[in-house]
Formats: sequence, C-alpha cells, structure tokens
Amino acid sequence: MRARSTWAALALFLLPAAAAVAQEQASGPPPVLVISQEEIKPGSMAAHEKQVVSYLALFNRANVEGHRLGLVPVSGDDNQVLYTEAYASFADFEATRKKGEEAFAASPALQAEMEALDRQTGPMHATQRTLIAAYRPDLSYRPLGADGVGKSRYFTVTTVRIKAGRANDYEEYTKQYNRARDKANLDEHTAVYQVITGASSGTFIITRKMQARNKAIDDALGGDLVVKQRRETAEAIFAESRSSLYAFNPRISRPPAQIAAADPDFWNPKPVTKALAAKKEVKKDTKATRETKDTKQ
Repeated sequence: MRARSTWAALALFLLPAAAAVAQEQASGPPPVLVISQEEIKPGSMAAHEKQVVSYLALFNRANVEGHRLGLVPVSGDDNQVLYTEAYASFADFEATRKKGEEAFAASPALQAEMEALDRQTGPMHATQRTLIAAYRPDLSYRPLGADGVGKSRYFTVTTVRIKAGRANDYEEYTKQYNRARDKANLDEHTAVYQVITGASSGTFIITRKMQARNKAIDDALGGDLVVKQRRETAEAIFAESRSSLYAFNPRISRPPAQIAAADPDFWNPKPVTKALAAKKEVKKDTKATRETKDTKQ
C-alpha cells in the first residue's frame, strides 16, 4: 500500500470518505468510487498486511480524514489486493486528498514515519494501479447500502471492457437483465461503476454480493432461446470480461462508522496478541480451578 494510492486514489461498495457521504452511503452506493489495485509479490502477502496495519495506525495518529475497505482474493489473481474509497463528488475526493497531504506536511515526524513505511512496503509490490469511477444507478440493481455492505463478507468484482461504439448496446443489455431480475423478484444486489480514468475507455466495474445463478432469471428473460441470444450479444459487445471473488479483510480496512456498526465484532477485531493473552488467561484460570478441586478432594 502506498500513501498516494490512499489519498489520491481505491471495492463490493463502498465506503464513505467524509461525513458528507454518510447519508448517501446509508441509502445506496456513493457517487464516486476510487479503486486501488495492488499486485503483491508472491510470498509477501503476510508481510504486506502487517505494513498496512502500520499505515492505518499512522493515519489514525495523524487524525486524517478518509475511510476505505480492503479486500483480499479468494479466486482469480491470488496476489491482487483491492482497496475502495468512496466520495460524494470529485471535489470531495480532491479535498480529502489535500487534507491528508497537509496533515503529514504539518508534522515532520509523521512524514518521516510515512516515508519509512513507503520504503519498506515498496519492494513488496509488483504493480499498482488507481481507477476512479462514477456510479451508474441506471445499470445497478437493488444495490446495498452501508448496513448491507457491513454485514457482507464476500463480493464478486467483475470488470468488463466494451468494444468501441457498443456502449449503448451494453447499457440496454444490462437493463434487459435487470428487468428480468425485477420480474423474477430476485434477491440480488449489484452496483455498477463506469471508469472515468485509470483504465481503457468503455470499462465498467460491477460489484455484487456472491450468489448462485437462479434458473428463475432465465425464465424471466424469456427462456433458453433468449438466454442463447444474450450470450451471442455479449460476445459481440464485450472486448473483455473477467470476474474474481474477494473477501473483506477488516485488518487492512478503515471503515466508516455506519459500516462498522453493522457488525462491530467483524470490523473491529481484537488484536491477535490480546486475543491470545486472553485465551491463555482462561486456560490458566481453568487449570487453577481444577487444582483447587483436586486439593479439596
């Protein structure tokens, strides 16, 4: 993780980076999503996580604004970590980034610590990329709000790149599918974002809660013939499409209050050292109790 990607950049979804986003996030996805994709070198995932924990502790001490969700791969590229940051607008994104930079510039000690972390973490990355995307409510389907996101554990992230001149076809393709979902009244949730910068033109990112395919959607679309026609349409308009399953990792996340409140035990886990100490203390007390009983007998 790098400081620049945190404040100038990135997830299944999304998290408010400022108080202005809180109301928006509670009712649906944020208007602007920043996604940081970090390719970690093989064998460095555990060490990288420890460094990220140090970054988050530093951000807390610096009292900087901004929140993010960290996601780790379950399928797809085993070494790609995603971070998502959400904003009410592009101006909100720029203002939050500026405040973060100013917070570190005002403290030489914090700045030096940040630079030291950057030097230690840099060699762990193979590549890093930042995408900035705008929410497309017209292409989304029953998207989750903060409470739904906070209670979720896995998200499928699909990236599609549309062939030149076929954007309108893709939009109608997606809307047709959503109409079928409505007809079948499926309990599915997707948030669609169109990438503005950081990827090829015509790139869309779809985040959805992991779910098995339901035959009811095929029936609602019009049956096997329509499903076959849609596959042919997809081949004609998609230049590329790939999906990966990710899991939220609370240790590398800095969630906003409304997401953390949905499941405090998950988003605010006890430090491993304290948890182990507590476990040892329980064992110690149990052993002492048994010895006392044996003595009385």
